[in-house]
Amino acid sequence: MRKYILQHRGEVGIETFLLMVIEALTVLGSVLSANLLNALIKSQLKSFLLAVGLLMLDWMVIAALNYGASIYQEKVIQNIDISIRQDLADILIAKDYESYNSRAMGVYESWVNNDIQTINVQGLQSFFIVVQGIFGTVFALFTLIAYHWSLALSALILAGLIIMAPKIFDKRIMQANTQLTHQNEAFVNRTQDVMGVFNLLYAFQALRLLKQGIVSASQSLKQSYVNQRRAQSSVQVVGFLGNVISQVMLMGLTGILAMMKLVSIGTLSAVSSLSGNIFNNLGNMSTYLGMIRGVAPIFEKFELEREKFPATTETAEMAVATTAVVPDMIQVRDLSFGYHADQLILRHVSYNFEQGKKYLILGESGGGKSTFLKVLTGYLTNYTGEIRLAGKSLRDYSANQLGQQLLYLDQRPQALTTTVRENLQLADDYRDDELVAVLLATKLCPDREHAETFLDQSVGDGGSDLSGGQLQRLALARGLLRHVGVILLDEGTSAVDTANAVKIERDLLENPTLTLIMISHTPHAETQALFDETIQFAELNGK
Repeated sequence: MRKYILQHRGEVGIETFLLMVIEALTVLGSVLSANLLNALIKSQLKSFLLAVGLLMLDWMVIAALNYGASIYQEKVIQNIDISIRQDLADILIAKDYESYNSRAMGVYESWVNNDIQTINVQGLQSFFIVVQGIFGTVFALFTLIAYHWSLALSALILAGLIIMAPKIFDKRIMQANTQLTHQNEAFVNRTQDVMGVFNLLYAFQALRLLKQGIVSASQSLKQSYVNQRRAQSSVQVVGFLGNVISQVMLMGLTGILAMMKLVSIGTLSAVSSLSGNIFNNLGNMSTYLGMIRGVAPIFEKFELEREKFPATTETAEMAVATTAVVPDMIQVRDLSFGYHADQLILRHVSYNFEQGKKYLILGESGGGKSTFLKVLTGYLTNYTGEIRLAGKSLRDYSANQLGQQLLYLDQRPQALTTTVRENLQLADDYRDDELVAVLLATKLCPDREHAETFLDQSVGDGGSDLSGGQLQRLALARGLLRHVGVILLDEGTSAVDTANAVKIERDLLENPTLTLIMISHTPHAETQALFDETIQFAELNGK
């Protein structure tokens, strides 16, 4: 957390200054209260009224500053949140296909939501409370010295005891927070699982499983929150007892000093308020320091991920050089792969795919065809054997370099919740005439006028306003727009009506520069003869 506080030290400094002024004015209020009482005892009306007026003004200024500081503090915290999420985004984009998909989406959502909320409440808000408490304590101690040195010395000794006592619970708090952050991830995963299959449960009248899943996940999460609260409450109780005992002892000492005529009677009022400032702050400070230390496991988790997947950048020269390379051949030698080491899906596959040729891969569902394309594209890297692209090992290419040469089109394409235009452009920039051309080429639009309007149409939440066939054609349009040399099509037209599917496939097959490797369970008779080779995958796999 220190990293982000220093990163935003200008904003944090302004908020710290506001809190310092508030605490200085609060201590001033205690002094004014003592002066008011002394004036009253001495029947000095003018001094009494002056003290009343100054005390009223003091608290009005404090109220105004508290309002401003509260709003500004939230802005600072939100800016820090953005910085943390930016770093989390860097961690995510540094992951490869396999590592990213090795965890459920709920884990990442928990990072940017639940973990950030924990950091806010237990870390950042607690930090500002501690800062304010430090200023309040220091100002109050200096004021006590002005009344009598013994008051300040006693307060200092008691303050040290209050701060040290709750540290015995630090380990419990950190363990509870670690457990909670992992349980939050599990909770989001579980609830996403059951809510994401609503249609399946609805069709089979099994919606009660949705409720059972949410309740079951909530029960597990409940225990983690209870454990966290138990650890925090232990610190709070110790702080509370230390606070109360210390205030009573300091008031007793002040009474003795007053009876000894060493301080005025009004000092009792000031000490009551100042000791409240000191010991309330310190009692709370112990709690909040424990909470601040408790968020350390979250940052340690993030740092561990950063070390596993350090951010990398590629130079523009590399990108340009890669764009110019057109693979003349993809060579596969003795390729084997399995998601689990003892369960191979691909077994000793060898084949040569030549530039410009069109390949149709047939075979039963579950035979490893889609996995084969993902390995060829570089998505799955834990394989044995060798794959060479343009004479160079596939492992020697970065993900960015492979993406400029190969395009894998999944049978379940994804879409951003935005317009067609932005779904086509993604992180690139294309002219409207280029976008219109691919809409026409993929039969998404019947004519140019319709295409120009379609560009600004929203695709809905994750593409929900488009049919399955439209999503497949949108995914294909992205690839055609980027002029990649090799397209690996996994049932890429399965959801498209036959007439349009045949037109799209014919355009791809008649492109002499394009290398096409296409999986299909139901090939179209109208286009099957246009393929250069038809591969029965069962014969290829396991030789």
